[in-house]
Amino acid sequence: MSFRLFVWWSALWGGWGAALGWALGRLLARGDALGSTGIKGMFLGMLVALALGLVDAVWVFSLRPFWRVLPRVFVCAAVGAGGGLLGGLAGQLLYDWHSMTLLLLLGWVLTGLMVGASVGSYDLLGCWVREEELGWSVRKVLRGALGGAVGGLIGGILHRTLGDTWAVLLPGKDDLWSPSLTGFVALGLSIGLLTGVAQVVLKEAWLRVEAGFRKGRELLLSKPEFTIGRGEGCDLGLFGDPAIEKLHARLYQEDGRYLIADAGSATGTFVNDQRIAEPTLLRAGDLIRVGNAYLRFSERQKS
Repeated sequence: MSFRLFVWWSALWGGWGAALGWALGRLLARGDALGSTGIKGMFLGMLVALALGLVDAVWVFSLRPFWRVLPRVFVCAAVGAGGGLLGGLAGQLLYDWHSMTLLLLLGWVLTGLMVGASVGSYDLLGCWVREEELGWSVRKVLRGALGGAVGGLIGGILHRTLGDTWAVLLPGKDDLWSPSLTGFVALGLSIGLLTGVAQVVLKEAWLRVEAGFRKGRELLLSKPEFTIGRGEGCDLGLFGDPAIEKLHARLYQEDGRYLIADAGSATGTFVNDQRIAEPTLLRAGDLIRVGNAYLRFSERQKS
């Protein structure tokens, strides 16, 4: 999946997740405005986070057995549900305290922030449990949180605008053309879109498959070590090429720089058509060859 497709799928699935969250919230929310808003926010956050977690898992794990991505998606949904509940309650409480639209928007910003952060929450939790370096997973969480917060703000504005518009066009109506449905979809689209944009725009290093299995695929290098091969356990799976070993090469960080090392393959690993015999420093634009696949390494310029 290319970066552009990743962003569009994040927006699309975020919108569908929000629509389903609206339906569940409408079905189950009862009682006063505060409790009802909290429940609706919880379902919005849970379903949008679950949708974004699925998109991220498909992008990162592609053809791996589906059961391996279930814990990741579950953690995303749990964090998103908590964020939606807190955001809904906080926004309603603030609005009840002082009837200002800006205060209501703060609740959606909080929801978007937590939904965006949920995309990297499983990685952060895994690093903490394994006592690994937290830096890369924290950066992923922060990128998602920033994008989600901005998406929550934009979506909240659209939610309010659409609500006011429908109230004028269809006064007293509260059905499938409800302002809450269109508003929720706008929120989901905005949170998904901006979360995806933040992950892509603020990326540090990435690979693009120039030739080989799934040509055009782009992958963020968001882990301390990134494996390449035709085995299911590899981060970049290049299947169907007998010249590529199950574990062919490793790409890793050292002192803020990216290096690539061959993993003892028979056909070797090449950088700019030169076979490497030891870990080799990568620079932006370098062309990596493993078997019949060509990978372009890119890196954001550092100040």
